Amino acid sequence: MFRRRNYSGNAHEHEDEPSDFIPIHQIRNHTNTKNDASMSKPSLFAYRYVTKGIIIFRSVVAVVILLCILWGCLIIKIVRDISNDNGNVLPRGLIARPKIERHRFGDRLRQRIKKIELKLEGRSPMLDTDKMESPVLVFTFKRADYFERAMWKLYQNHPAQKYASQNINTQLGHDIGRIVGAPIIISQDGDDPGVKAVIESYREAFEINLGVPLYRIEHYRPPEDKQEKSHVESWDTDPKPYQDLARHYGWALEQTFTSVAYDLDAQHDRHISKPPLPKRVIILEEDIEIATDFFSLMNATADILDSDDTLLAVSGYNDNGKTQHVADPKRLVRSDFFPGLGWMMPRRVWDGVDSHPNTALKSNWAPNGYWDDWIREPSIRLGRQVLRPEVSRTYHFGNIHGVSQNDVQHNINQILLDRVDVQWEKEDLSYLKPEWFAESYWRRVSNAKLVSTESDAKFYIAHSDVRLVYTSLSHFATMALSFDIMTDEKAGMVRTGYEGIVEVRYGKGEFILFLTPPYVEGSSPSNFGKKAWMNLDKTALLQSFGLSESEENWQFSW
Repeated sequence: MFRRRNYSGNAHEHEDEPSDFIPIHQIRNHTNTKNDASMSKPSLFAYRYVTKGIIIFRSVVAVVILLCILWGCLIIKIVRDISNDNGNVLPRGLIARPKIERHRFGDRLRQRIKKIELKLEGRSPMLDTDKMESPVLVFTFKRADYFERAMWKLYQNHPAQKYASQNINTQLGHDIGRIVGAPIIISQDGDDPGVKAVIESYREAFEINLGVPLYRIEHYRPPEDKQEKSHVESWDTDPKPYQDLARHYGWALEQTFTSVAYDLDAQHDRHISKPPLPKRVIILEEDIEIATDFFSLMNATADILDSDDTLLAVSGYNDNGKTQHVADPKRLVRSDFFPGLGWMMPRRVWDGVDSHPNTALKSNWAPNGYWDDWIREPSIRLGRQVLRPEVSRTYHFGNIHGVSQNDVQHNINQILLDRVDVQWEKEDLSYLKPEWFAESYWRRVSNAKLVSTESDAKFYIAHSDVRLVYTSLSHFATMALSFDIMTDEKAGMVRTGYEGIVEVRYGKGEFILFLTPPYVEGSSPSNFGKKAWMNLDKTALLQSFGLSESEENWQFSW
């Protein structure tokens, strides 16, 4: 059957045309439509790519603009923070606490902002390193959070703060005297990255803000020693942590006194002249806070320590310095018991002196560990004494993963840190001369009211000085417990004792309670306060005090 189309496009049946016949004009139209569709695909894809590119470009531009606005606001904020309302520049030393970079974006950003602050504010001139003969040596291992807390107090209370706060834009070094507490030397046992981050942050703070060099030295720890102890409760009986600490101490002290520490670290952002050989070294640890006037105390006693060979060290710590036992923030005393925990040692003690050969601490440093108890041994201490304050200038806050994990650790966390800023350089410290101190101290002790019981002592202490007599070390321990003070002894010397006498201001009052051996009666012995360079073993020392040693073992070490 055939179909035929007319001009109007209507189909009519026609018997002469085949059924599959298609007119030529429809074939042309069909071909053109197909070609147009195939020709439009590349143009559509190109349009889409161009559109996406424009969107991406606009997004990038928007992000860049936002970042520029953000950084502009930050710079404005920094400038406003640096300047006060009157347009004066704030003291460099009083800039905010350094932020520790710990590999997170936020921390890195804050670290960069800190650097911008320092650059906008301007660098403090470097202090004269020739005046830096009393460095601070800080020991640290892997407690980065404790270490940062200790470093913040060190930075906050450093004597260079007073020079930075003067806003002097000229070289200060030629206008100032001795800088006790500079430079800073950080001795790290191992390579803990968290501790290293703290060191680098405070290096910038000290060197840029205060003009004080900071050096880092690293004590090598064998690989097998890097495994952290899994059972902390075993540390009291395991001597290895004490031995590791003693090795670290001996090594770092030698690097410091020989000035090798200044050559082991050259990572500074500015030129620093090498400081001279130290005359004395101030020793701190990663879990010790210092008081505001700690460095003033060290500076005021430095000359006394250098000239008095009956002194072993100056310490900022009182083992019996709990709040209820102390009152006078300006009082210093001599003691036969070495407390440690923030102390200063002169070169003559480390190197020895010609007048007393074979007495150098460096010659046989703490061979069995327990370096502080080793110093307390009669053959090492040799009757030499320590200066310490009544109210502590250091506070031991570390109680996690430390070497000491016993009752002593519990007690030292309760010691009061002094809050009074004493200008020690203005205080008359002549009473600390060995003869003068012994005479005045004996006079006060011997004139104290003698009582026979602890209850009587607690009653009369409100009205006058009081004296209680103990007859043995075990008797002393019992008596000390009733007053909540330290009960232990080392080589016959009770903790904080001076010639066997222990003092506390029970109830934080004006008067002092003295716990004394039996010999305190009548006139003073001829050698009272004069046992320097005498090697009295425990038996000889107890006999000189008129004491006996109980069979009960009351002593312990930390």
